[in-house]
Amino acid sequence: MTAFFQKPLWLRILVAMVLGVILGFGIRPDGYLDGLIDGEAWSAALKLMGDAFIRLIRMLSVPLIFVSVAAAVVSIGDLSRLGKSGARIAALYIPSGLLAACLGVGLAMLLQPGAGIDAPAGLSAPPVKPPPTGADILAMFIPANPVKALAEGDMLSVIVFAILLGIGVLGAREAAKPVADVLDGAAHALTKLVTYIMELAPIGAFALMAWAVALMGADALVKLAALIGTVYLGCFIYGFVVYGGFIKFVLGLPILPFFKGMSEAMAVAYSTSSSNATLPVTMRCMTEKLGISRRMSAFVSSMGATVNMDGTAMYICIVTIFGAQLFGIPLDNGQLVGIVIAASLGAIGAAGIPGGSIVFIPLVLGIAGVPVEVIAIILGADRIMDMMRTVVNVLGDSAAAVAVAKWEGELDADAYKANQLPEVRPV
Repeated sequence: MTAFFQKPLWLRILVAMVLGVILGFGIRPDGYLDGLIDGEAWSAALKLMGDAFIRLIRMLSVPLIFVSVAAAVVSIGDLSRLGKSGARIAALYIPSGLLAACLGVGLAMLLQPGAGIDAPAGLSAPPVKPPPTGADILAMFIPANPVKALAEGDMLSVIVFAILLGIGVLGAREAAKPVADVLDGAAHALTKLVTYIMELAPIGAFALMAWAVALMGADALVKLAALIGTVYLGCFIYGFVVYGGFIKFVLGLPILPFFKGMSEAMAVAYSTSSSNATLPVTMRCMTEKLGISRRMSAFVSSMGATVNMDGTAMYICIVTIFGAQLFGIPLDNGQLVGIVIAASLGAIGAAGIPGGSIVFIPLVLGIAGVPVEVIAIILGADRIMDMMRTVVNVLGDSAAAVAVAKWEGELDADAYKANQLPEVRPV
């Protein structure tokens, strides 16, 4: 047992997830433990355990983002450089979202996950919140009450306020030096706390995986197998082939250190299905494993967790075309282009809203003329698909952080390359 706890954290999380899957199949109503234990009680207890871990991580997310972004702006020291960094981030995130959406459309049209499935009779969609208006989106970026934004975990508002505070500290110069020191010290302290809490990650991953598998009925798995497979294939291609190719051929860096360095964040992203909950771990991996400066990792990752959702954009496109195939609705080229653009924009807006992809899917469904009831069909398997697309979202933020850090001279190439996989020696 002692040897297990000495293994790398990502490996412990992976083993815990596998054990969670095994237990999850056992506690389902048709599972191999049916009649031996109270599956519903076990499922509820596992969800409580998993939620407790997520709450621990989320507890740190908002304060860590706030102090890290503010400290990052202060440490940049030059407003023109701040604007340059922001422009580079936008130049990466916008095309990346469009490309991910195009890949989703291409795979869905090629593999046709909705073909051959009969839409259930009498299907009704769950209540869906209306998409936010322009005023709502503006309110996300400009907090009327920063304290309220911090208390409610409104990430977009928190980031904007943190940037403005950092600019104010820069303008005040020496008079605000104590504030700068407090921000920097708090960022270091919270990062250290993340390290401690991450030791509980295998327990949280085990509980969440067991609960997710127990929650999904066998019917949902079988009927939506093609949809789930399409989403996973798209996420694999984009997460490992596209980002890997970008790291290798555009940045000229080896690929393996990137994926090995982000392994812990990927494991947490997959088990929690939340980019925001994973954010503290993502920032720590960027700094400690990839050699990215603390200020650059804080600035790029926090922006990415709120506006860069490549996995979500791809998912919205696949679900929309799945719905069109399910109901036998033909799509022309104009509609496909509209789906790509709407999904890319919807993914950006969805980042600041809990369950945001479900909020924006009806908007894109409308472009394709697909009934909103398709949401009721996918909800049973949404969790298992959400897990994989969250991994893509986290990898996208990390690849962008490596790129911007390299271009601005804030990437320790030696530390990055030192993260190579160990050599396998013959026994």
